[in-house]
Amino acid sequence: MPKNETNLQSWRIFHYARKYLGRKTLYSIFGTRHARTVDSWCEDPRFTNRESSFDPVLGIRNMLWLLDDQGHVDICRAALQMMAAGTAVDCGDHLDIIELRDTVQAEILADYRAVARMQEAIEDREHPDMILSIKQEAIAEIERTYAKYRKEYGRERQP
Repeated sequence: MPKNETNLQSWRIFHYARKYLGRKTLYSIFGTRHARTVDSWCEDPRFTNRESSFDPVLGIRNMLWLLDDQGHVDICRAALQMMAAGTAVDCGDHLDIIELRDTVQAEILADYRAVARMQEAIEDREHPDMILSIKQEAIAEIERTYAKYRKEYGRERQP
């Protein structure tokens, strides 16, 4: 039985795009001066010398990972939404980028406020769609608290 690689790799994205959109379309997107580079992005690195060359998809992914590690979850989500905008996978939820507060304690206080808003809306018998929206805001607030904690924890652990 053949081994099938199930994880999507960046070169496969470019290979697929070249197959279905054509070389000329890719060259028009990335510039005809970079045609050879674009072609290298479409090749399986196991069979080429491309392993050390720049990969734009991995570059974006690594940048988003680093932003996430620094606690900038909102900008990561906004970037992914911007890339998906106008496609069939666009979820339509365009989030605002909200900066992290100065301290973890300030983030925790914001968590309590967000959960209190949800509790108040439930007690006021608001429509479930409104509760869902408030719930999502509360979860996003809690995620920002975790991101701030992770950011500060990383600073404390560095020598």
